[in-house]
Amino acid sequence: MQFSKEHFQKHKFTYEMLALACYFGINATINATTVLMEEARKESASFQVWEPFAWEYSSALATLFIFPLIAGFMRKYPWDWQTTKSSIGRYIAAAITYGASHILLMVAMRELVYLLSASDYQFSVSFQHFMFEFLYELRKDVWSFCFFVAMIGVYRYIVAQWLGDAQSISNKADKPIDCQQTESLANILLVKKLGKEFLIKTKNIEWVEACGNYSNLHIDNEIYPMRTTMSDFILKSRHYGLIRVHRSFAVNVSRVHFIESLASGDAEIVMRSGQKIRLSRRYKSDFETLIASH
Repeated sequence: MQFSKEHFQKHKFTYEMLALACYFGINATINATTVLMEEARKESASFQVWEPFAWEYSSALATLFIFPLIAGFMRKYPWDWQTTKSSIGRYIAAAITYGASHILLMVAMRELVYLLSASDYQFSVSFQHFMFEFLYELRKDVWSFCFFVAMIGVYRYIVAQWLGDAQSISNKADKPIDCQQTESLANILLVKKLGKEFLIKTKNIEWVEACGNYSNLHIDNEIYPMRTTMSDFILKSRHYGLIRVHRSFAVNVSRVHFIESLASGDAEIVMRSGQKIRLSRRYKSDFETLIASH
């Protein structure tokens, strides 16, 4: 298997979760062994050897379960410096929600582990003790949330610079806007890649490939990823002659060289560049209709 940008795009979520699992797993192991080593300095241990691992791994698993929700929250409600007050309020609420959810999941998993071990786990012994323990955990979780937000922001910036990210340029304003917010794609797309900005013409797109949450735009042997689904992209670019021909592919009909029928009932589209793309029977009728109109 050769690692490439396209491979990363298709398996991006898997790679991200594996990296997070490794990070939280290693961190939990270090914390658990640290507790054991510190306890070993005493004459007698106040807990069993497995307990620190139950404490730390339950916290790590709870964080791992919630982490995708934090990423989704940041995507839906990105930090806006134009409305700082509302952003601060929104993120404080999210931090507290994360903390409460993390504590609930963590305690539930610990209760289960102790139950299976025929032991008793007590998060608190009284309401006053509960509030103390809850605030103790909450303050750590709020700080962790701030770290996660910063980490996700930096990670997304690095990935966007590495992959490149095409955006539609509004005809009514100078700033780039997201493809999801426009009725149709502009004539020119802005691509930010490796610290540089490229301008590409939408009509010059030869073919498009779906890669997870991205649509890879192929132009003159160059690939420009755009953060949008294939369905949404085609909906906004059909008047440029782009049409879906397969679940994972779309082509520009003006760049088609010829079509070759296959025994399976599908067909193979050969582009002027020599690129071959499968034409699925499901999309054959729409493709032929668009070809006839050109």
